[in-house]
Amino acid sequence: MLKLFSSKNPLIVVLYPIIAFILIYINSDNLNYISLIQNKPYLYLKLISRFNGTYFNAIYISLSVTILSINSIFFNRLIQKLKIVKSFQNLHGFIFLLLFGFYIKFIDVLQLSLSLFFFIITIFLLVQSLRKGLAVFDFFTGGLFLSVASFFWFQILYFYPIIIIGLLIFRTVNFREITTSLIGIFIPYLFFFSIYFFIFSDFGIIFDIHTLIFHKNAFLHINLNSVIPNIILIIITLISTVYIANNYRRTESDIQDYYIFFFLLFLLSLVYLIFLYKNDLNFIIITLMTTTIPLGVFFAGKSNPIFKEVLFDILLLAVIISQTSFFYKIII
Repeated sequence: MLKLFSSKNPLIVVLYPIIAFILIYINSDNLNYISLIQNKPYLYLKLISRFNGTYFNAIYISLSVTILSINSIFFNRLIQKLKIVKSFQNLHGFIFLLLFGFYIKFIDVLQLSLSLFFFIITIFLLVQSLRKGLAVFDFFTGGLFLSVASFFWFQILYFYPIIIIGLLIFRTVNFREITTSLIGIFIPYLFFFSIYFFIFSDFGIIFDIHTLIFHKNAFLHINLNSVIPNIILIIITLISTVYIANNYRRTESDIQDYYIFFFLLFLLSLVYLIFLYKNDLNFIIITLMTTTIPLGVFFAGKSNPIFKEVLFDILLLAVIISQTSFFYKIII
């Protein structure tokens, strides 16, 4: 299976919507409008209410597949732009989809996909600021897109520190760029609250935001379907991380900076996941997204192709196990 992605044929990305549809469809048994509108941001509620009705499931699945596929393509394009890998240039987007599948049953796919779309744009703006003489506009638009992402998943704002991290890694500390990024964060909310108050003449929505931040309704069902695939993923990720560490000094300085950036993003998401998972499991998707980097670099390497092919097939098997009911009767 891994050899398929060694081709530079762009038509390989056709696999993305196919995989996205399979993952979303087989986890759509319990899909219903009432459960999806619990503790969700105002604009997302307005969006999802537009297609509530007889064909809700079909519309929801179609939109989710479309946005998730776009995210995979865009994330893959980001990796290509950074030139982190020289071959297997369509692999990262595919791995992104596979890892998404591990926890797809625990999240609102459409909500998170919409938010991730703008978050990936934010990351793209940050990394392209490397070696730029002046990047004030990049940091302003980065803050702006991060703010827009929060209209779909509010807790994405917790990742504002990644803008500061990007500034420290790719540039020198510049308070103009920090200030403009904060302005970018506040402008969408300034417009939103102004329009909302003009229409409804109250600020009751502020209390709704308070609920979004502090609600506790996340539940992670632990069974062998989740434990076994995650153990496999952790082992393969550790192998990939060791591979990158061994080759770190031989990589270009720019790519070293990218590695550090995504590693710190991984640590930040991991901290949020450990301490805030009872509030929101969506943090795990950011953790998995950053895990895609070492996995893609490892599988795209030229050494030990048979070993990597076997590990890649095992990773595919882990995703399949996580999506089946083979182990459901044995609950931990």
